[in-house]
Amino acid sequence: MVPSGGAALDRALLKLHASQEMAEFWVAAREVLHTALPLHFICMCLRPFALLPSTVFRERAPFASEAEFRLFQEVSPIQAYLTAHPGSTITRLSDLVPDPQLGQTEFYRRFMLPHQDRYFACLNFWHGGLFQGLIGLHRASLQHDFTMAELTLLRQLHPHFNTVLQRILSLHRERAVRLSLEKLLVNLPIATVLLDWDLKVASRNRSAVELCARWNLGPERANREKYHDDFALPAPVLAYCEDFKTQWNPCLHRTCALTSAKGVFFSHPAQPGLRASVNLLQLDAAPLSMPMFLVRLESHAAVPVVGAAASDEALGPLARLTLREREVARLVSQGLSNDEVARGLHKSVLTVKRQLRSIYLKLGVSSRGRLTALIR
Repeated sequence: MVPSGGAALDRALLKLHASQEMAEFWVAAREVLHTALPLHFICMCLRPFALLPSTVFRERAPFASEAEFRLFQEVSPIQAYLTAHPGSTITRLSDLVPDPQLGQTEFYRRFMLPHQDRYFACLNFWHGGLFQGLIGLHRASLQHDFTMAELTLLRQLHPHFNTVLQRILSLHRERAVRLSLEKLLVNLPIATVLLDWDLKVASRNRSAVELCARWNLGPERANREKYHDDFALPAPVLAYCEDFKTQWNPCLHRTCALTSAKGVFFSHPAQPGLRASVNLLQLDAAPLSMPMFLVRLESHAAVPVVGAAASDEALGPLARLTLREREVARLVSQGLSNDEVARGLHKSVLTVKRQLRSIYLKLGVSSRGRLTALIR
């Protein structure tokens, strides 16, 4: 239900629904409430899921200390009421503490009287039975208490605030999941690149950067040069994806070769064991989005395994290591010295020693003999 408050309130509500972040929500909420009602002061306290620390927005100066904020919560009649009445959406202070008694409370003396506040009401927000926050509305002594008509207006406004707040919290949850998955992908030992439909890199991990450099530059230059800022996928992979886009038919995408479990493979012409595969990702849960390309790279020369793909089971303990650490571990397990490993991989001895320390730490071993036994 849209409250009838004139064109100014309609414009303010449109800004509210356009909010994407909490700071935007706070600015838009203030505009809505000041447009709808005469107010002295507005504050907002958010505590999503009733677990995270509170986030406080105030039109006045912030609380002097965390201890002062905790005292505010302890002596507030509103907090006690919400604890006893979960799900309450609109609360008026005068309904909880009669006017003659209000002046005797610590809450009034400590937090209302110094600012000439006299009347208070708040909009409360819940999700799944858990308190998520409130927006507090203060009025000065020279103003009047919140009338029944004004409380009705606040009840009409509450769904608008609640809808936007839940959407922003949902966006934050989705962002946390996405960033966590990106963090996981970056540290995966399997080289993976995700391309959007425009063939822009949506995500990549360190192993993929290393193998793409080896594909494009050769192993010696890849080990010697800094290539992270000049990342490029293998040319045949990009060419195939570009050609596929021109032929793709959304009605047939489930039967085309690129959507098979194995995907399409490309082998490096001069480096045996180095190859790339491409799969198309078309998500049923996102039917209005274009497909994406999943590119995986493998180097069987660096880590010999049986089968078409280097699974975690096939890699064994090496799955915990980066691609370059696997090479060092493999050569060390064959009995090579640090000098021999460095020459074979075109690295400095210092780099080999540093990577060997990292290998020991990740695999929980303390010597070359234990490393050899673990790998074999």
